Formats: sequence, structure tokens, C-alpha cells
Amino acid sequence: MEERQISLAEAKEIISKQESHFWDFKSASSDGKKIQEISTSLANSEGGEFIVGIEDEKHATGIDRWQGLHNIEAANFIHQNLVNEVQPPVPYDMEYLWISGDSERGVCCLVTIQKSSDVHKTSKGDVFQRKGAQTLKLTGHRIADLALSKGARSYEDQLLDDYEVDELKEEEELDTFLSTYSPATTPEKYLTRQRLVSRKDGKATVAAAILYAEEPAAVVPKRCSVKIARYESKESTPDRKYLKGTPLSIDGPARILIEKTLDAVAEIIEAVPILGTDGQMAPVKYPPEALKEIIVNAVIHRDYNVSDDILISIFDNRVEVRSPGRLPGHMTTDNILTDRFARNPSIVRLLNKYPDPPNKDIGEGLDTVMSAMKAAKLKAPLFVVEENAFVVILAHTPLARPEELILEYLRNNEEISNKIARSLTGIASENRVKQVFYKLKNADMIEPVPGRIRSQYAWRLTEKGKSLRGSID
Repeated sequence: MEERQISLAEAKEIISKQESHFWDFKSASSDGKKIQEISTSLANSEGGEFIVGIEDEKHATGIDRWQGLHNIEAANFIHQNLVNEVQPPVPYDMEYLWISGDSERGVCCLVTIQKSSDVHKTSKGDVFQRKGAQTLKLTGHRIADLALSKGARSYEDQLLDDYEVDELKEEEELDTFLSTYSPATTPEKYLTRQRLVSRKDGKATVAAAILYAEEPAAVVPKRCSVKIARYESKESTPDRKYLKGTPLSIDGPARILIEKTLDAVAEIIEAVPILGTDGQMAPVKYPPEALKEIIVNAVIHRDYNVSDDILISIFDNRVEVRSPGRLPGHMTTDNILTDRFARNPSIVRLLNKYPDPPNKDIGEGLDTVMSAMKAAKLKAPLFVVEENAFVVILAHTPLARPEELILEYLRNNEEISNKIARSLTGIASENRVKQVFYKLKNADMIEPVPGRIRSQYAWRLTEKGKSLRGSID
């Protein structure tokens, strides 16, 4: 337990934090029940921090929210609840923070909770879990799912033989991160408190290397970079002859890896042409927020025990993001939008501590993807679990029905062929497109272009089709 003085500016910065998946405020008047609930909820999620001694902003504003305990002895009830009342006890560290020159405001207790392999319960036997800025009570199968997930030990905790604290604390990315970290601390204290180095021999964990090493691929014994390949094809399993150039390889600490990957993917996608309903070729457009969430998830949730790189394949009609490792714990493609489980809780939690974290909206990432694709009038992403990978496919397939796309195209162009219709609608089957044409023909909306046979066969609007803009039932 450490006691230290912090500046008024640091105190204000702590107060200005927003409650989140990893952070919460508790009043000095909080009882043991509140301490048990927040501590177990964090330990049953990815870990996090809470501070006791900050009033809710409904009751005070600014620095006046700092209404700490009278003395350190008054914080004993926090220890008692964490050790004696929570079953099993949660792994935690605590700091006692005073505002320098203003002891009258009292001492606040900053408690850091680590995720563990146990399901933690309050003294009443209740199980809580953190989701966003809420502490939620679990019941029934949710508790069973949590227990199943807890059994999955993460490779991120493995110690690296050739990467130790002395080398880690010299990393530029760690220095950049700590320059914004509040309350201010030394590299050694931060790394030890966050369980990123061994207290015994100073060896660093895989998570530490992924987060802060200049070249994690040179430190971690497994492959952990990102590769981006561009295929000039729409084939489901394209031949290497469609591969444009040499796949791009990207490395770096997690935050920089994500930023570089997003920039590279955006640049490649901007050069991919697609046919619009106006008959013109234009750059393909995917919602940037959807791409970001999928790429961020691939980096923070991949299985680092699988010796493979994240592979992003950009096709003429889709983007595939292949993340090494199957879905963790109890997660399936059926519950992926409603449940959550972090394979790498330390990476997830500590990446979220940056001033503008790439994983800002914890637990809402895939919901953001679904909403963004719908807003862009594109079909929802496809989630596929392979033998040793999880794949997300963002297809550039319009939500509009094929009939509507074909009619829209013909209102801007004289005729349409089966090949063009397949490109517009995303339908791969020539026969399925023919069925759409026949449906429109039976509705007297289109007709064959006279004199066209075989490969030259095409369709055009009828007089009825030119005059009507309604949809086809």
C-alpha cells in the first residue's frame, strides 16, 4: 500500500475522468456492499480501477467533489470487504492519495482490481460483472457462461525470457503513454502495479511487449504482426494470380499498429473501383467506423498463442479480416452481439487508458459495425469461425433488393447485362440474376433488347418501367 501526495492539477484530472468499463467513482460514505459490488464486477470482467472519496457530480462540482476519508485508518473497511467479504478475495492494489497542501480534503483510495481465473461473489453470494459504465448482476446461465470463460487462461500473461523491465521501461511508446497517465508514476511502479513484469525477476509479459515494444514481432516468440493483401478479384477463394503486388506487413506497439493498419487499409480501398447504379465507376466506400472496430477487435482479441499474423484481404467486393484463434470462452457467432469476453484483458484494459483510445466504446464495437453498415445501406457483416481463426467479412453488398438496383441502373443507362447486374447486386450466380430479370419481365418493367443473343443479351426498361418508380412485390 502506497501513500503519496499529488498536485491539485492531478486531482482535477482524476475527477474529470468519465465512468467507464474500467473506471468508477465511489463516495467516502459508500458501504461495504458497494465496495463488494464494484470490486467483484471488475474482477469478473477485465479488471479496472475505482477510487473511493469522490462525490457524485450530482452532489458537488469540480475540486469540491474530492471529499476523502479523514485518515488512512478509515479505509480499513475497504480492505476488509475485499479480503474477508468477497469470495474468493479479489486480487488488488491500493494507493492513498492526498492533495499536496490541502489535507483538509481528506485521503482518497485508488483501488486497482485485476482480472482473475475465479468467479468472485459478494458476501450475499451475488455475482456482478462490469459492462460499460454499469455494474450488472448476473443470474442463471450468465454465471455459468462466466465460469466457463474464466477457465480460459490467456497467453498475454506469459513471461518472456529475453525481454525484461530494464529494456521495457526504455521503450518510446511506454514513455509516450506515461506522459499522459494520471496520477503520474514511474515506469517501474506502473509496470509492476499492472502486472506487466514479474516482481521476482523483472521479466516482462507478452501483453507488455504487445502494448509497448517498438517491434513486438522481434520480442514475442509467436507471429503477431498484421499483413494486408489486395486481390483484384471477387472469387471466394482467389488464385494467387489475382494478388496485386507483395502483401504489406505492419508491426509496432498495439496503438501504433492499429493506426498504421487503418491508414494502409483506407489507402488501398480508395483505389478499388466499383460500378454504381448511375453506370459510373467510383471508389468503393466502407463505413470507416466499421473498418476501425473490426481491425481494433482483431488486434486486441486475437489469440497471441497462435503463431500467425492478422490477415486483412481486400477484394473487389469485400474486405476479410482474419484474426488468429477461435472465439474465446463461451463466445459463439450466436451470442457475439449480446455477450462479451476478452481473451486479453490486460491489453484491452491498458489500451483503453490512452487519452483517445482506439477501443473507446467497450462492449459496443460490433453494435457500431452493424449500425454503420446499415447506415451505409450495406448488408450486415458475416462472422465465420474457422479451424484456428475468426473471420469477419464486410461485403460491399447493397441492402436494396436486386430488383430495385437493376431498375435504378436502367433509369440512368439504356441497358443492363447479366454481368453488370451481378456486379451491382453482389449476386454471384448467373442463374439467380436471370430469375430477377424474369421477375421484372413478368411485371412488365423490363424487356429484352431486340436482336441480342448469347453473350450480347441485355435488358431495357419498358414504357411501364420508365413511368413507374415503385418497388416490385
